[in-house]
Amino acid sequence: METSFWVLGHRVDVLSYLFRFFTVFVPETVRNEVLAPGPRYPQRVYGYQEMFRLLEGQGLISIRNPTRVQPQFHRAEAMALALAEEEGWWLLINEQRPLTLARQRGIKAVTVPELIVYLYQAQILSYHSTANKLDGIAANTAQIVMQAARQSLEALAQSHGER
Repeated sequence: METSFWVLGHRVDVLSYLFRFFTVFVPETVRNEVLAPGPRYPQRVYGYQEMFRLLEGQGLISIRNPTRVQPQFHRAEAMALALAEEEGWWLLINEQRPLTLARQRGIKAVTVPELIVYLYQAQILSYHSTANKLDGIAANTAQIVMQAARQSLEALAQSHGER
């Protein structure tokens, strides 16, 4: 998993569902980014940081680094991508460029909007909750990713007779 997936997933309250479907591993750089103090308010502890510490302490998040990293993208994204590729794992990512590269390389990847729509498809979330969660991350997610998620949601809602 990479950092923005964790932060945005926390923002819309879907991280707790991750553990139904995934065993979560993060590279040390992702852990460091998630837990880094904010530059403006270094004494603050954000909810996504506290949740990370708690779940890591309970053994639900494990730290694992890849053996090799190509210097593409941001360091944490590159390490998460390399780890998923080396291990043959799913990549939990919310950044468009590394997502595109991952899929070009045949790495299975999931974005936060895709997870949200899947939770609707699995009847875990209502249509209203799903739409609200998508709205909550739209400003921080590539438009092409959001558009695909919204189209999937509408198609599913129609098939469920909700639209």
